[in-house]
Amino acid sequence: MPSNSDPHKVPSVLTYNSKGEVSSWGYRLDSHRHQFSWFKLGLSEYGSQKLAQEQPERSQLLKALIKTFKKEPVEIVGDYLRCLWTHAIESIQNNIGRHLWESLRIKVVLTVPAIWDYKAQELTKNAAEMAGLLARTDTTLELIGEPEAAALAVFDEMIVQKKRNLQVSTAQILNRFKANNCRLVILSSFAMPEAAQS
Repeated sequence: MPSNSDPHKVPSVLTYNSKGEVSSWGYRLDSHRHQFSWFKLGLSEYGSQKLAQEQPERSQLLKALIKTFKKEPVEIVGDYLRCLWTHAIESIQNNIGRHLWESLRIKVVLTVPAIWDYKAQELTKNAAEMAGLLARTDTTLELIGEPEAAALAVFDEMIVQKKRNLQVSTAQILNRFKANNCRLVILSSFAMPEAAQS
């Protein structure tokens, strides 16, 4: 795990093999291969410029790896999101079962930096499509800014701390997978059987 990582967040790093396929990612990173990190910033011209100014060595390494492996930043983000999505689906299915998972309508919410312009947001959506997040026709995708996501997380934590009983006719399954400054939130809902509601 990278030394600057938060242990509560999945590191946004991955490696490729000689065929250009993902060979490791996140916590299961193969430290013997060239590691792609900070690749999300490649979706934004401003983000790329900021990385080049503030961390020129890291920026040069990323550019060299992109050239060596012939990958565009949107492809790398897509590959990372595919790994994250596959892991999320496996985790959810382990908790609720495959049948229930397949019957859910899914809303995927990806957070993006507040500085993301329209082009960077569209590239983020493209990466999500490449990753297979929208493979099911009943899945929707929403992008929200990181400041808004932080505010929602604080509100969510306040509710948990106060242990409020919310009376709803729908059960909600919420899985969060944090990746550095990116958070993948999968919201899904399903109608509760009448016997379970009473």
